[in-house]
Amino acid sequence: MSELRLILLIYAQYYRRHKGLLVLFLIGLSLGSALLSATLGLNQEASKRYQTSTALLAQPVSHFIRPPLGKTGLPFSIWQRLSAAGFEQVHPVLEGRLRSDDDKQVAIRGINLLQWQTAGAARPLSGDAGQPHSDAYLFDTLFISPELTARLQLGASALRFDGENYPVSLLEGAGHYALMDISLADRLLKAQGQISYFEVTGLNALQRQQLVDMLGSAARLESAKVQTFDALSGAFFFNLQALALLGYVVGAFLSLNAIKLAYQSRLSLQQQMATLGCQRSQLLKALCLEVAILSVLAATLGNLLGVLMANAMMGDISTVLSSFYQLDRALTVRFDAVLVLIGSVLNLVILAGFVALQTRLMQQLAKWLTLALLSLACVGGLLLLHLAQTKWQALLLCVCVLLVFFALTPPLVRLVFQVRWPTRAPLLGWLRADSLTQLPALLSSVLAILMAVGAAIGMQVMVGSFSSALDAHLQTRLNADLYVRPDNPTAQMRQALADMQAVKQVGIYWSAQSEVQMANETVPVTLMSFGEDYRYHQHLTLLNRQPLEAVHLNRSNDSITCLVNEPGMRRYGLIVGSKLDVQQGQHAFHCQITGVFYDYGEPGVSLVVSNSVITQQAFLYEAVGFMLTFHEGVDSEQLADVISQRWSLAGHQLIHNQVFKRFAKQLFSQTFLVTHALNICIMLIALFGVWVSFLTLGRQQLQPMAVLQTLGVTQGQLLVLKLSQAGLILGLTLLLAVPLGILLGWVLLTYVMPIAFGWSMAMVLSWRDIWGFCAVVLLLALVVSAIPLLKLIRRNVADNVAQL
Repeated sequence: MSELRLILLIYAQYYRRHKGLLVLFLIGLSLGSALLSATLGLNQEASKRYQTSTALLAQPVSHFIRPPLGKTGLPFSIWQRLSAAGFEQVHPVLEGRLRSDDDKQVAIRGINLLQWQTAGAARPLSGDAGQPHSDAYLFDTLFISPELTARLQLGASALRFDGENYPVSLLEGAGHYALMDISLADRLLKAQGQISYFEVTGLNALQRQQLVDMLGSAARLESAKVQTFDALSGAFFFNLQALALLGYVVGAFLSLNAIKLAYQSRLSLQQQMATLGCQRSQLLKALCLEVAILSVLAATLGNLLGVLMANAMMGDISTVLSSFYQLDRALTVRFDAVLVLIGSVLNLVILAGFVALQTRLMQQLAKWLTLALLSLACVGGLLLLHLAQTKWQALLLCVCVLLVFFALTPPLVRLVFQVRWPTRAPLLGWLRADSLTQLPALLSSVLAILMAVGAAIGMQVMVGSFSSALDAHLQTRLNADLYVRPDNPTAQMRQALADMQAVKQVGIYWSAQSEVQMANETVPVTLMSFGEDYRYHQHLTLLNRQPLEAVHLNRSNDSITCLVNEPGMRRYGLIVGSKLDVQQGQHAFHCQITGVFYDYGEPGVSLVVSNSVITQQAFLYEAVGFMLTFHEGVDSEQLADVISQRWSLAGHQLIHNQVFKRFAKQLFSQTFLVTHALNICIMLIALFGVWVSFLTLGRQQLQPMAVLQTLGVTQGQLLVLKLSQAGLILGLTLLLAVPLGILLGWVLLTYVMPIAFGWSMAMVLSWRDIWGFCAVVLLLALVVSAIPLLKLIRRNVADNVAQL
């Protein structure tokens, strides 16, 4: 044991003398672990979002009591019945939106704040709400998170609704909702005793059956583990995790340079300790302990950094998840020992792989292993091109593409310097020969840049294609001139709008929440209608640009036709001609699919029918508003003022076409903010790896640089020569990264998008953006490579000669 302790002390002294090496090593693995911890932490927090109730009490929510399909609220009498039956773990929640007197829209949640006084040990997790207050203060106060306070730009400590001020108190963890007592929420929303849903905590099997029997058809009991968010958000988190894994690999390449330097420097130290009598088994134990400690330390630092990164992006992530995937909770990523363990295992695998690669056998087999890897990637890629049906298979196809370029890039770059150059200039000849000796040391940075730039270009192609498809989609989908959203859309109001001379057509938007049974799975479906027949649905674009005709929404006595959106078709294998049984409570009807329409941005299943189907089948629905199409030459602003005055509509109830499109584009652009942020992090890691590569090459470059300087080469010529060398190697890598990125973009659009999200679109290449991005990366890479080169070149010539 004393021998092992002495060896570990020697290792500690080594790192004490080489602090920079230790820092570089930890940075590489920590940055990669940070990206992985951030995304895994987000996914984990999303899966555990019901560990606290809406009242922020440490009471895990096991079930929800929700209204029947088609209804938006539950009567107060249900709470009375449940309380009388002894179900004390049932807590009401009332949700809604309010517009303050100073035109600030606030999403509110009404809860039973008596829990904060009677919960005993269970208190709000943070904030000043847990402090004792008077009943008047508690029941008349809005509790708002600091983030929401900043977004609303609250200059005062109160909000004003209907001429009355209500105090505001800060409460951490409230998310994007303002919490208040349910009695205050009922008064402000004029809910008249209606409740949005109930949260149920600690429900056992017997109580669950009793609750189901008591509720009957008056409400639905849902498990907290099978909410809509979990089914819809899987593709979003899958995308983030794939990018984070890519970032981890790039970070591992960064660490390889520091590992190589440490390995070479430690060889003589290991030999000296063996010569002094240290047993080989003890040296191996010490090495294993050292690797384990460094792996855990890097994973811990990475997890801490990942928590900071995830919480910094939480505003944009929450907006995306709540807008598209129905997130109903605020997420906060915290330090997690499980994620540290995962990062430590990955770090150990990376280090063990490096040690294995340094063995003589692996170095002898390196060429054959490269050929085997290339062959395996080619064969696997060809098979997956025809067989990929799941998200992981599509991701594996991306991995095969990366492996092919990994195997081809080093020999292709080396080939450029091996062929005879059409010049006899001595300096260029030296540059060519020196590059061949430097390439093995720069290999890890070359592959890191290749991977980072290729992935960035691939995401750029995907985002550009999606943006182009979205623009075309919005041009047809949002083709009405004015969207009117009254509080109570009626048939009389629609007829009055249609009778206006300037109005060409008045469409509607009805939405009915329903269910469809598919392959032993009950799938939530949104049943929509925009009018009586196909003429009111011309804004829907069918697959393959087929015209929407009367047959698509034609109803006869024995059959009902419907349209399904593309995500529903792809995720559940539906085809034209498929028959569906649509249910809403006790009501149901059969419909036959006659067409599939594009529906970018919608992750769930939607069906479109004539509005007569919804009314005749007695489905409960929400009438959202009207879509007005004007005759040519009509002033939409003037007509909007006339409509506003006639029906006493507020400004937010009248939305013009361009305003609606701009809002939709802003909402969709937020979905890619997190992706762009991760891509930037990956690129910064790769550029840092370039700097580390040239930094670790410094000692090896002293001898050739000293020879050139003694032969009369000036410092300026030497700098230009070395920068040209770096530019040539990095430029060749970027040239190869372009086809890699395009191929990755094609795989994302052809496989990942349709399989994970249910959307298909044509690939659009913006060569200007691609080459501009490559030029910026090349410039930054030259700048970071010049920093260590300048330090070497400015050394005294005599000092360099002394190193010979």
